[in-house]
Amino acid sequence: MLRNARRVWRMGIMCFSKAKWIWSSYDGEPNQYIIARADFSAGSGVCALKISADSQYAAYINGELAAFGQYADYPEYKVFDEIDVSKYVRPGKNELRIIAYCQVIDSSVYRAGRPGLIYEIAQSGHVLAFSCETTQVTADTGFKSGAIDRVTHQMGYTFEYDARPQTQNWTNAALVNDMPAELHVRPVKRMLLEPRANMRVTSQGVYWPSPKNDEIGMTMQYAPMAFRESRDMTGSIAQPSLPGVGVRYSADASSDCAGIYVTLDTGRETVGFIDFDIEVDADCEVLIGWGEHMDDQRVRTYVGGRNFAARYAAHKGCNRFMYELRRVGMRYITLFVGAKRFTLNYAGVRPVKYPLDMSPSFHTADALHSRIYDVCRDTLSACLHAHYEDCPWREQALYAMDSRNQMLCGYYAFGEYDMPRASLRLLALGQREDGLLELCAPARCYVTIPSFSLDFILALDEYLMFSGDRDFVREMLPVARRILDSMLARRDDKGLIPVYVDKKYWNFYEWRPGLDGHLGHSSEEFAGRCDAPLNMLAAECARRLAHMIALLGENGADAYAAAADELSARTDAAFWNAERGLYNTYITARGEMQHECELTQALAVYCGVCSPEHRARALELLASEKLPPVSLSYSIFLFDALLSAGDKYSRTAFARVARTWGDMLTQGATTFWETEQGGWDFDRGGSLCHAWSAVPLYLYMAYALGVKPTQPGFAKYEVNPLISGMYELSGKIKLPDSSMLTIGE
Repeated sequence: MLRNARRVWRMGIMCFSKAKWIWSSYDGEPNQYIIARADFSAGSGVCALKISADSQYAAYINGELAAFGQYADYPEYKVFDEIDVSKYVRPGKNELRIIAYCQVIDSSVYRAGRPGLIYEIAQSGHVLAFSCETTQVTADTGFKSGAIDRVTHQMGYTFEYDARPQTQNWTNAALVNDMPAELHVRPVKRMLLEPRANMRVTSQGVYWPSPKNDEIGMTMQYAPMAFRESRDMTGSIAQPSLPGVGVRYSADASSDCAGIYVTLDTGRETVGFIDFDIEVDADCEVLIGWGEHMDDQRVRTYVGGRNFAARYAAHKGCNRFMYELRRVGMRYITLFVGAKRFTLNYAGVRPVKYPLDMSPSFHTADALHSRIYDVCRDTLSACLHAHYEDCPWREQALYAMDSRNQMLCGYYAFGEYDMPRASLRLLALGQREDGLLELCAPARCYVTIPSFSLDFILALDEYLMFSGDRDFVREMLPVARRILDSMLARRDDKGLIPVYVDKKYWNFYEWRPGLDGHLGHSSEEFAGRCDAPLNMLAAECARRLAHMIALLGENGADAYAAAADELSARTDAAFWNAERGLYNTYITARGEMQHECELTQALAVYCGVCSPEHRARALELLASEKLPPVSLSYSIFLFDALLSAGDKYSRTAFARVARTWGDMLTQGATTFWETEQGGWDFDRGGSLCHAWSAVPLYLYMAYALGVKPTQPGFAKYEVNPLISGMYELSGKIKLPDSSMLTIGE
């Protein structure tokens, strides 16, 4: 799609007056770290740093971290930051030092490009330093480059750092000539780095060599450990809290243990940079592990080939280290220190947050629903940084399906419009030759999920209604048309869209039996099968596309409206099982109707596929909860369907919210989970912070308070609260013009 991007989207700008793209010598090795340095003289006045990298950077001025966090972009669609760094610059001589990192290989959060760095620092219009062929660069020999262990295949490599003295070979930079000259302004706000999180030591003891040590996380996961009382290791009865006074740990010198472990708790899901400060009596190895729970009686550092762990070679004396090139999502952190004595001054995380307006609100005297709202909002903010993320622990990836939920909730929770626009653009830039979107953006994935591309169309229409940004939606219309046109072109002789059959397609809908799509299936297995969810969503997207086109005064609305009506009628007739009184999920190539579930009934209602008599029956089934239930992720369709009946099922819907999300709270959730099974799902790989589960926040605002836009940008809106079983309801919603709509006060 990128080759078409310049035809569809605005060109970038020539933002650098003197700077050139540089790197150190490049041999194709992945996981590369370099350092670039420059001395410059400054006077008084505002100093600005312009910078871009492939794929991450951290810029230090006079030893202080002045900027970090490359925006997630594409090799041919590069984004630059412009940062006011005046507070770090002093009159006279200054030093700029930049750590640049390139992953090199594809993952779910990065599309492989060419390692590159470009920067320019200027004061009052005068360029003081810039990247060029005379810039001094060196490989950052502290970091281990090459193919080391990966955190996950979605996120890329973990890190291994050697803090012992290293030889650095400073040379002139190599110019990188195949990078874009025109760059784009960062479309969202820059992330904020907060002070160290408060950590409490929850366990300490000793460990022995691990019987399984092929990977870093495996070493920590399987190492024998033995608890020791705090008083026996530190001389203090109380469990220490950090930051604070350093804690001296000691193990029995005659013990045959390999070292000391310490586990610390932030008290809640936290996202940020690993940070620690430790003093050791001699060089030693420190393993750092992080995770979301202690279900294994230790931090789960290894599961299914994933390594939530890193390696640090400490030098004798004080070691202060922060890894500022990748965020981690975690609650707990464990250090394995290969020594029998050391002083721990800090181990934990520096939270990294996207700036959000927290003034919008929802209030109810119902304590449970009030708490659910707060945790939904915390979940959303923990999954929003450079773009929307499905989860901060395991993937940090932008999906069209997940982000559609996040956008809807975010309009109400934060009045946030920059992030939806930017994330929709990132997704659109990943459109493939077959018309569908890449599974994640910016990425190059070996599979895609066809139904997720339809979620892009839903999200685009909702963005138009909430933001009123007609120009952007008009710019995106060709992408939306191409997605839907590619699907409608596949209709068979029955007028239905069959499933995609090549192994590069994953016919996934949600994490429920029969709906998870069998990743990597063979073409023979499902050839000729038609799925109700795909056809129902396509019909709704045809309606949404007709709606957008009509609002924007473009051509083609009638054709898409007609396609929606036809596909709806054929889907209703084909998938309705009169004998069972419900919609089946599949029709095989032999005409067999298979599978029953809540999701299919919910989509039939939500997507307007039902005839009136079928709609009443589908709603009755959803309210009765007699079918295999919908998952947290797609519960939005169930609740939208139930609440479309007005007050008839509204108490039922909100009671289910209280039961389902309240159960996670009673189990100690500080953010909402990927599925109801928590960390034990997906063979122990389930995440405990997944933004697609913030659905109740949308329900509270759109139905309990009853606020929805009826014209783009809230030019007109309705306030139609439903009976929810809650009382003393009120709230505030930030509108696109930054004014505040107050309800119930």
